[in-house]
Amino acid sequence: MVKSAINAQQRATNGLKILLGTQPMTQVQANWRFLNNPKVTIKELYEPLKEHLEKEIPTQCDKYLLAAEDWSHLDYKKHSSKKELKSEKRKENCMKIGYDYQGAIALSDRTGEPIGVLDHNLKTAENVYSTYDENIDMNLTHLQELRVRAKYMNDIIDTEKRIVHIVDRESDSIAFMRGLIEDNQLLLLRGKNNSTVNYYDMKSKETISIKQSELADKLSLGTKVKRINYKKKKVTIFVNECTVTISRDATKMVIGKDGKKKLHKTKGKTLTLRFIVERLLNDKMEVVAQWLLLSNVFDEDIDAKTLAQWYYYRWKIESYFKLLKSSGFNLEEWQQKEPLALFKRLLIISNACILVWKIANDNSDTANAIRDFLISLSGKQIQRGVDFTYPALLSGLENYLSTLDLLRQFSVEDIFKMRDELVDIIGFEI
Repeated sequence: MVKSAINAQQRATNGLKILLGTQPMTQVQANWRFLNNPKVTIKELYEPLKEHLEKEIPTQCDKYLLAAEDWSHLDYKKHSSKKELKSEKRKENCMKIGYDYQGAIALSDRTGEPIGVLDHNLKTAENVYSTYDENIDMNLTHLQELRVRAKYMNDIIDTEKRIVHIVDRESDSIAFMRGLIEDNQLLLLRGKNNSTVNYYDMKSKETISIKQSELADKLSLGTKVKRINYKKKKVTIFVNECTVTISRDATKMVIGKDGKKKLHKTKGKTLTLRFIVERLLNDKMEVVAQWLLLSNVFDEDIDAKTLAQWYYYRWKIESYFKLLKSSGFNLEEWQQKEPLALFKRLLIISNACILVWKIANDNSDTANAIRDFLISLSGKQIQRGVDFTYPALLSGLENYLSTLDLLRQFSVEDIFKMRDELVDIIGFEI
């Protein structure tokens, strides 16, 4: 019963955590007024995030700033009172109801550790609430919006570092790649097995059109990168690369005058890219995972091994989404009815994520001791061989701040006196 009550309290995330010494309803009302105050703007709430990035990027990045970008559906099908809910039909007649979150986090090109949040978008049935543009076209696809957002990043974040956009397999679109390169952007994308590229075959002395998976089979294991944990098992990363060109037409589905769907093809400039095969092998030298990467980062200081590591760092945005949702802030349980209020709260929460990342990234002896303390205070179990996790640090930090609040309200003597009184009531020592 106690455990159930605690979990229920954690899910009741209408406002921020209630502080000791305050009336719960008073704090909830104050939080509601703040989030719904029209004078509290998205731009003002984003400013601290921007200032943090511009302060930290010069010290944490060498030559490039890695932008890990992705999308995540926010499930609110049980929140019928929320406004502007999007409905989308999934397979097997299942409806997807909620909002779409589009975001990017900044990573160090040196360590791959998160630095801060680059941008936020919240797409509803009627609006796109954004930190970079108030007038985003509702009809843009994920990749079309990302191209627009990539151009804005250079204008919003004042940095001399070149931004490398790291995106998952959905980005293997020739139209998207041509668009980014046309805008003078750098990319590192995961390719699809069946997408075709042009490759100069040394045996036949001819340039052939070949599927990316078939080209990968032609390349040897290449260079050993490092050992990592992958799905709780030790694996070794190997990489190899070659140069390819892509000249295929861009295709999209259009509705003709007769109302029928037709495939429309558009020719475009031939692209020259690096094709990197990243393989994960177990101790039996069996391939347990393989990633096909495409990049236009032609820098003699950036080898295939580095690009492979950069793509491996992309999983940090998945950890960020997990921190926002199931293993941290319970974003999909928030009770704000107005999507703008929910979006403002998301910006505030981003600052808490930065605190966790700063504690995690500091390698000093003091930070190590603080991390150990916070993990102990969190009460969370940590996998053997893992020093900490972001959710555990977040939980420990929350408990520590609550403890500080407690000590401001009661003396140590008061606390131990209440313990003695509680022992008298329940009849055994605690």
